[in-house]
Amino acid sequence: MEKNFALLDNLEENLKAIKDIDDSVKITLGPTGKNGIVTIFDTNKKLELKIITSGSALIKALEFSTSSANVILELIRQAAVKTFAISGDGSTTTILFSCQLLKTSLRFLTNGYNAVFLSNGLKKLSYFLMDKIIELSVPISKKEELIGVLKTALGRKVNSDLFQLLTKSVDHIGRDGLILVEENISVNNEINVVQGIEIDRGFASSYFVNDVKNFEVVYDNPYVLITNQPINSINQIKDIIEFVKENNRSLVIVAEEINKDIISTLVLNNIQKKLKVVAVRYSAIKFVKIGILEDLATLTHANFQLSELQDNYYPLTVDDLGQAEKVVIKKDKSTFIISKFAKLIAKRRINELNRELLTSETDYERSLFKTRIARLSGQIAKIKIGLSNQYEIEEQRQKVENAINTIKSALEEGILPGGGYGYLTLRNYIANWSLVNLVGDEFFASQIIMEALARPNKELFANANTDRFKVSQELLKLGYPFGYDLNTQKIVNTLKVGLVDSTKSVRGIIWNSISVVSTLITSE
Repeated sequence: MEKNFALLDNLEENLKAIKDIDDSVKITLGPTGKNGIVTIFDTNKKLELKIITSGSALIKALEFSTSSANVILELIRQAAVKTFAISGDGSTTTILFSCQLLKTSLRFLTNGYNAVFLSNGLKKLSYFLMDKIIELSVPISKKEELIGVLKTALGRKVNSDLFQLLTKSVDHIGRDGLILVEENISVNNEINVVQGIEIDRGFASSYFVNDVKNFEVVYDNPYVLITNQPINSINQIKDIIEFVKENNRSLVIVAEEINKDIISTLVLNNIQKKLKVVAVRYSAIKFVKIGILEDLATLTHANFQLSELQDNYYPLTVDDLGQAEKVVIKKDKSTFIISKFAKLIAKRRINELNRELLTSETDYERSLFKTRIARLSGQIAKIKIGLSNQYEIEEQRQKVENAINTIKSALEEGILPGGGYGYLTLRNYIANWSLVNLVGDEFFASQIIMEALARPNKELFANANTDRFKVSQELLKLGYPFGYDLNTQKIVNTLKVGLVDSTKSVRGIIWNSISVVSTLITSE
């Protein structure tokens, strides 16, 4: 059988690289995971040791002396980054999963199995598993489930005090609220719950960024301009700009369209420190767009006038301006913290939307109204991390923000049993499906994936020094969704006690791992 597989030419070196990646990351997995030590090459090609605490840290630290090994490392790194980007979690498991898939695939390839057929089988199984994951997923309905996701995401990554603050935040704001992380001028960690709203658009240009470290725009007590009419001339906002300058305040512009030349002018003023300003373009389906802009205008006391003018424009005035206590604008989202008095305004607006919800005629409209109500109902929990040293603050802040992203992804798509039991459940469906849907060498892709699906649970038990096989015998009798809580050392209903994984994270882990391995095994 002809095999055009370049990685087999350096098989020994590549297998060693995969083993090194795998051995380094597996010990960091789970609540009882340990720190790892890796050897890396410095700029002078000298070996040095580096301590790692997570899969994402590992990916940044590792480097090999051969190009083929570094190709493997880079592709696995990309898979881990993609998973993390969509769910805020799962980078370590993605690395572990990818390594196991690759090791087993190479075993089949060296025994003469066809790389293209194996790759086809892996891809077919990935589509099947995506559907099965959604089918098994359970929507979050209780606060305890959110806290469970939080535990899984953070583990022992932050101190207990900070973890307690996060759980209190979830308790205060519920499923529709937001969590922001800030630095505190004192040494204590604090929480403050405020009224606020978030929209899914960010700054129109990165040149507006004034917090380079976190790559975001942060303004305290800014004026807010919200309009659905295109801003095609600087004359439309000339009076507003002069007013903002005179009062030495900042300006946040949220508009449907802003001419590129206007953006450039605003950026130049911002860079030259003549005007503290940021622009946010909000383009969306008209019904959705107007609703969001109306809600934002309501909460910021801005004068939002619906306009159907496209070719003409009217000047916007100082009277159109609203205000916010604080704004945090990132690349893809904007958060507005508003005055405490806006809570009453929000309640009135929610009552209006509830009446419109009752009279809406389509599921689509009802869904939009429910989303708007949830957005207006949402509170923001500001967690302030105590100032001990700058490095520690940045490290803790990043871990907390990652956990928050994981919570959001769980709210979007639901949860699955944690502790590796979600993956073990998926194994039960693969064999029968593969017999019917895979042909020839494709079928052996099922064995490759089944071995990978068993790895997370296996390594979690290994890190906890717990007898996995004894526990497994008990769990076989109970079935889904029961699992073993390594912290309490008890068999539990994973969904009830909050031993859960984000569905979005599990999907990302499996999809990205299979994608990278399919690419590697068919590379020439």
